[in-house]
Amino acid sequence: MTEPADAVDLLLSLPRARRRKTLANLVEAEVREVLLLPEDAELGADVSFFDLGMTSLRLTELRQRLTRRLDRRIEIEALFEHPTSQSLTDHLAGTVLSDVFPATTPAPQNAQELPPMVHEILRNLYR
Repeated sequence: MTEPADAVDLLLSLPRARRRKTLANLVEAEVREVLLLPEDAELGADVSFFDLGMTSLRLTELRQRLTRRLDRRIEIEALFEHPTSQSLTDHLAGTVLSDVFPATTPAPQNAQELPPMVHEILRNLYR
């Protein structure tokens, strides 16, 4: 796999048509690592991290790993708001990596907004 600082460079070096799949593969690889799953374990792009057995501590680890790999700040709320590999990939492409992906990146279709109180609790929890 790529080194931490090289992930964005790798994405930028790819044709735009291949970037999304590469990012999705990176996200899925990090989810597998956090859950200690083998490389060939099928996750399902639309299966909730919590249904896969991830805890809030593991979500924090996932955020840290993705932050290192992408060399970009990722808010912990993003993992709660986008709790599947597919929706997290969409979020990363549309916001965190917006300079890497063209402006025509589709918005997630089933993104659910968390209530403001949940945002506040998460902010306080992960400070």
